[in-house]
Order: sequence, then structure tokens, then C-alpha cells
Amino acid sequence: MTDERPLAGRIALVSGASRGLGRATAVELATAGAYVVCTARSTRERATQTDVDDLTLEGTVEALRAAGGDGEWHRCDHAEPDQVEALLRDVLGRHGQVDVLVNNAWGGHDHHDDPGGEEVWDEPMDQFRAMLLGGAYSDFVTTLLTLRLAMGPAGSGLVLTTTWHTPEPPAWVPYEASKAAKNRLVYALGYHLQDKGIPVIAVAPGWMRTELMEAHVAPDVLAGQTESPHLAARVMAALAADPEVIRWTGQVVDVGEMADHYRVDDLDGTRPHGNAGRYVPSPVPPPMPTTGG
Repeated sequence: MTDERPLAGRIALVSGASRGLGRATAVELATAGAYVVCTARSTRERATQTDVDDLTLEGTVEALRAAGGDGEWHRCDHAEPDQVEALLRDVLGRHGQVDVLVNNAWGGHDHHDDPGGEEVWDEPMDQFRAMLLGGAYSDFVTTLLTLRLAMGPAGSGLVLTTTWHTPEPPAWVPYEASKAAKNRLVYALGYHLQDKGIPVIAVAPGWMRTELMEAHVAPDVLAGQTESPHLAARVMAALAADPEVIRWTGQVVDVGEMADHYRVDDLDGTRPHGNAGRYVPSPVPPPMPTTGG
């Protein structure tokens, strides 16, 4: 392990790694030295998104290797316990450990891209179910199986979950409620695992310029209001490298605040605070001291 590769020797599993924040997280963890197991449902043979070229697992592994890291990919639906258990048993059989889990899988927009009708009761009945299955339930399945098969027996590990601050006043009902379920799951797991020294932390980015966002939203709308997925990804790499990360277990931490704490910048050298004023912030320690001459 070195300062440049603080995660050397770690095995990280990133779900939803075919695009967006999942792809950026896989690249940043690999750049920090972790061997990254990338999972999702989208492969070049069976792509789930075709609006942008190569939002696939193969593309992610090529990207992280181009950045100087290493990893592998597996097609897996994280809402299916049998698939997740088979994945974990295979990874453990070959690598012997899973040190970092990043729950980033999200299938909540598979069926509907927009809210329902004019009234709240016009919402399609299957939208909330899709968001629960593609979000909190897949997090629940993957975390519990990873704890049962890997982190629990090892007595160590870190679970990170990508999420969304639930703002005041609330926005789209099924989306807000499903994200609240994810956040409460993190809180409950953090509480029950604190004595075992296995932190469970939710990480909330601002509005991100993902590949699909850039394909569908005008550049002038995105300009000055967004951050790249790599800012949140670099925050997660910093959390994984922090020996005192347990201090945030059970919490939803904000990417902008954590970027200040760890002195992490986005790809363009900025440090945006996309969620400022939209939620009640949690207490965050002061920035870490700088090193060097």
C-alpha cells in the first residue's frame, strides 16, 4: 500500500457498474489500487441502454484498465438473491475476500421515465414497486449476502451505498419514498453492525453529468449546476482508504461536504456543492491536514 494506491490488496465489488456513477466508482477504486469486481445487467451482448454507445460492463473494465487499474466483470441482477450468492461464492473462491461493497445498482426507471398524471394519485401502481426492487431491495440482498459470506466471517469490511438526499419539500413520491428506504436501511445496518466494526454509509452526490444525462439534457442546462460522477467516486475511494471511516456509519454523507473534508476535486479541478441548501447537513469534521512541504 502506498499514498498513491491506498487500496492496494483490497477487493471491491461495485454493482450497477456499467455506466454513470458505477463506472466512475469502479475506475476511481481501481486507480486507488483496489481490484474491482464490476457487476450490472448490461453487457455488449445484452445492453440495457443503447442511447449512448457501450454503456456496458466490458466498457467499464476497459476504462479502469486504461486508467492503470485492474478488475473483472460479471452480469448480475442484484434483485435476484440466487444470482448474487453465486457471484459472491465465485469471487470468494478465487479472491478469498470482499473488502469494499458499493451498492449502486438501480433499476427504478426501467418502466417509467417520468412521473404520472397531474395528481399524485395518478402515479402508475408499479412505479414504487420497481424502485423498491431496483433500489432498497437489491441493496438489502447484496449487503446481507456479502456480510453473511464475506465480511461477517472476516470481521471487517466497508459497505457504501449511493443514494439521494430526500429534500424538503419532497419531490416525486415513489422516488423520494424509495430513496428514504435506502437511507433508512443504511441507518439500521449501521446501528446493528457498529460493534462489529463494519461501517455502512450512504453517499449522496448532487446532480451528475452522467453519459445519459449529457445525451438527453441541453449543455446550457447542465452548465454550472452539475458535477461529474468522478467527484462522488473519488469521495468513496477516500472513505475506503480512511482508517477512521467508522465515524460515519449509519449516516447519509454529502459528496460536497466530504470532498471538502478529504480535499478531493472533480475532474475539472472544482469542488461543487450541488446539494447546498437542499437538506439539513450532518456534522462533518474539519478538512484533513495537508501533507508535504
